[in-house]
Amino acid sequence: MQEALTEAIIDRGCVELERLAALRSKGWQAEKLDEVFTRQRHTADNADDRLNKTWCKRSNTVMREIDDYARCIPPMGSVRFLDLGCCPGGFTSYVLQHNRWARGVGVSLPVDEGGHKFVLGAHLRNRFHLHLADMTSFFQLGPSFSDHPRLRPAPAQMKPASFDLVLLDGHQLRTQKSDYSAPWDIDRLLISQIILAFQSVRTGGNMVVTLTHPNRVLTAQILYILDVISENLATFKPRTMHMTRGSFYAIATGVGKGAEGAKMPRMIRALQELWVETTFGGEKGNGRYIKSSDLGFAISTEELKATYLERLIELGKDVWDFQAQSLEEWFLHKGIF
Repeated sequence: MQEALTEAIIDRGCVELERLAALRSKGWQAEKLDEVFTRQRHTADNADDRLNKTWCKRSNTVMREIDDYARCIPPMGSVRFLDLGCCPGGFTSYVLQHNRWARGVGVSLPVDEGGHKFVLGAHLRNRFHLHLADMTSFFQLGPSFSDHPRLRPAPAQMKPASFDLVLLDGHQLRTQKSDYSAPWDIDRLLISQIILAFQSVRTGGNMVVTLTHPNRVLTAQILYILDVISENLATFKPRTMHMTRGSFYAIATGVGKGAEGAKMPRMIRALQELWVETTFGGEKGNGRYIKSSDLGFAISTEELKATYLERLIELGKDVWDFQAQSLEEWFLHKGIF
């Protein structure tokens, strides 16, 4: 799905993506990087307490970078926030430190199911409620109730339209242990978070969403949805972590007050139906990957090319540029050139 837009964007004269694509191609051909990636995966999959605390501190800095850029977290007054994929606790720690009146709810995968340990400072925990669960398996994700054994209710604290801020930073973990694990869980996790966020954020609230590759069709469709339902949408790639990777953050402010904000209930319903497909659809009834046509209810691939490409380039340009700079420096350090 990524190639379908990449070519169209480069043809539109986007030198940032063209440069990044060339660097990524060079990286894939460099065999000496295979060992580097293998070591990185091993370290991430076997994180100890020290590494979890390091991740927490770096994530705190990432959230500070995002807030400095977008001013999406009020420093004063009551703020109620939801942190999806909150462990080890970096984003939450920043919000609670930044605003002493803030109170939050978090959902994260239990450690015994492969999740990260929660290391939020003890002095902040009285303003935060942690719920350990697989957030892709809440009843509320579907359009109607199901008594399937893998499903459970969402936390009682996750009341509809009650959060000023929702953070979506859940990552599919290779360490996850589940009787229902499937390769497309990465798609289920993304859609699950978006559904929960749309259900939970109050009208006029803010969302910070972790995404990858703006030139990927699914990502572009999600950016479009966030763009039309919100008063403002910005993108940001932090300088603290994952500089060489395709991840970035979309910051939507004034959610529900955009040009098509009134369509949010309809979009939630369509996303819930898609969640059912990714969970119980497919040839064997155990789910499937998301196809580009699945989000056609919002915008199709052809419509992205015809009507949204300039805006997508505007949103992706700085992300691609910084990733390309970081890759080039890293390759030089590793002796790839």
